[in-house]
Amino acid sequence: MQKDSLDHHLYHWISVANERAERYGFPPGLIEESLWCLKALLGEDYLARIFEATEELHLLGLREQELARWLRGGASVDDHVIQVMDLVATMREFAADPSLGDKVDRLKRNSFWPSQFEMAMALRAKRTLGADEAVFLSPETNTAIGDFVINWKHGLIACECARLAFGDEEEEQYRLVGDLYQYADKQIKKANQRCCLKIRVGGPLVSTSFTAATRAIKTAFSRFGSAGRVSTEVEGAKVELEALTVGSERIPFRYIDGRVQDVLGTEWVTAHSLSYVNAKDGDEAAAMYRAGEDFDRDEYARVFISWDRNRPAFDPYGRILNKIKKKRHQTKSNAGIYGRIIFIEVQWDLELGDIERLARMVNHELDESRNTIAVLISKRLASVHYRRWYKFYPSKIGAVYERDSSLPQFLNRFILYERDFDPILNRRYSRTWEEAAALVEQHKAEDEEQNRRREADL
Repeated sequence: MQKDSLDHHLYHWISVANERAERYGFPPGLIEESLWCLKALLGEDYLARIFEATEELHLLGLREQELARWLRGGASVDDHVIQVMDLVATMREFAADPSLGDKVDRLKRNSFWPSQFEMAMALRAKRTLGADEAVFLSPETNTAIGDFVINWKHGLIACECARLAFGDEEEEQYRLVGDLYQYADKQIKKANQRCCLKIRVGGPLVSTSFTAATRAIKTAFSRFGSAGRVSTEVEGAKVELEALTVGSERIPFRYIDGRVQDVLGTEWVTAHSLSYVNAKDGDEAAAMYRAGEDFDRDEYARVFISWDRNRPAFDPYGRILNKIKKKRHQTKSNAGIYGRIIFIEVQWDLELGDIERLARMVNHELDESRNTIAVLISKRLASVHYRRWYKFYPSKIGAVYERDSSLPQFLNRFILYERDFDPILNRRYSRTWEEAAALVEQHKAEDEEQNRRREADL
């Protein structure tokens, strides 16, 4: 891709993002400056490969496509803009740090979220302390001290970071359902007939049942042209295929109170309506949507999928405990090392578990360690300020460090940074959380009113 072509993509992304800059509270010029900073930090070749890629974006945002989804997926989505701006703000904070290149290289290869988490925690520590040389990133070497280091008055604090996702089986089923939709869509478009496709996977969605489902779909479409309704089964995967009519089953899902809910109590785990619109490409469709123009929607298919969602054995407490034990022994007590702080990010909702049990478990590990200052467990969430923030579940202070009165003060300020400060602009929020929440509801009402005329009742 030529430089001019890359700049064209970036300018387009910027122009779309700027249409809602006021909503995000961004000052004029910030989005432009941030995208050129992203270009300088990640490199033209890397960004060009993202924009020129032909691989389809995964339906559920998986398959390690974070930046591709946010950039190639377009700036029409609020979260795409906020994620990119948050990443740039985090990297820019350490522009002069000699180890930033190591973190960025790792981020670009195959460890986007672990690298992002390390830099996000380092950014918050640096801003909490306020001194330019109080926090520095650690190089990606076997002899490095932690993932970043705090230059504390009594010595260096090694900061160890870890990000825990769901188990591989749980993650894989959501990767596969996106792949299954893409395969089905290709078969539907190839058949060139309006249809209603129902896929029932007889068991968990794994690679073998995915293969069986694709074979059943292919068989069903091979017979669809000569029959009005087709039913086929391959190794437990059942597929029903029929013409799409006014009497076809409706999509049962609605977005209510921030969650997608099945309002009809059906068997389906997921379902989608697929439509053509009167636009020549995705960019034109997005521009029409933002302008509030009517779409001529031409629904060509509905796809329903169900599978056994019984989760595999998953022990969140055991996973957290094992990670703490590993991190406790990862940094040795070298000369000049005052202690360590362990930061852990989890993907599951801790509020659904036993918080008191978690606290007892973590505090017991602190009692067993002479060199661990604290453990901070967190979950990254969307906030009403159009930002991303971390909700922390902090441990007590390790017994050896209880006399250091500055440590609780630092950790309290670290945690409260999320409540009071904008991580992108590095200044106090101009609105309270209640005021921001009310404004978000106002924006939702405006968007719903604008889109009411063009959204079909699926």
